[in-house]
Amino acid sequence: MKLERDGWDLVRPSLPTELLEDARERLFTAGEAGTRFLLKHTTVRRLAVLLRDFLAETGVLPKDGIAIQAIAFDKTAGANWKVPWHQDLMFPVAEDSTWDQRSLKDGVVYARPPLEVLQGLLAARLHLDPCGEDNGPLRLASGSHRFGLIPSREAADRARDCGETSCLAEEGEVLLMRPLTLHASSQAKSPQHRRVLHFVFDGKDPSLVEDWIGVVG
Repeated sequence: MKLERDGWDLVRPSLPTELLEDARERLFTAGEAGTRFLLKHTTVRRLAVLLRDFLAETGVLPKDGIAIQAIAFDKTAGANWKVPWHQDLMFPVAEDSTWDQRSLKDGVVYARPPLEVLQGLLAARLHLDPCGEDNGPLRLASGSHRFGLIPSREAADRARDCGETSCLAEEGEVLLMRPLTLHASSQAKSPQHRRVLHFVFDGKDPSLVEDWIGVVG
C-alpha cells in the first residue's frame, strides 16, 4: 500500500459540496495563516466523521478511529509562509496526560505522544481549493516515516536522501500522511487561496482516548 510504503497518498472521497462550501466560507480568517481547535465546529465534526468512515471503508483506519485535531490553513499573499523539513510530533492532549515535552498553546496543553502512538496517527489534509506548483504545495520525503523520530538537525539531509515530491491537489482531494513523514512548505510563487482543513486521526489504539482532547468518534 502506497501510504505504508511512502508515508502518504492522495485520495478523493465523495464529500457533500455544501459542507466544502461551508468550510471555505466559515473556517478561515482573512490575513491569518491558520486556525486551531476546530473540532467543536459543526461542519468540521461532520467532515471528520465522513472522512473517518471513508478511511474505514478503504481499510486505512479502524471503524472506531477518532479525530483528535483539526486545523484550517490558508496560504495567501498576506500569509505566505514557508516551513523547513520537519515531522509533526506535538498534539493537543488532556491536562492530566503524562506524555513528554508538555507546552501550552492558546490555553491548550500539547505534548509528544510515545513513538508507538505517533506511528498509529494519520493526518488527512482536505483541500478546499486547487493547489498547484506555484501555490506553495506541501513537499514530502517519501519513506522517511520509517526512520522513527528524526532529529531536527538531520531532517534536511534525510529528506534529500529520500527525495521529495510536491503534493499537487484538486479541490476535494485529501492528502493522507503519516505525521512522522518529513514534510516542508515553500512560499507560494503566485499566492492565492490554498485553503486546507487538516485533520489528525488516531487509528491504532483507541483505548488511549483518555489522553486526547476534542475527540470525534
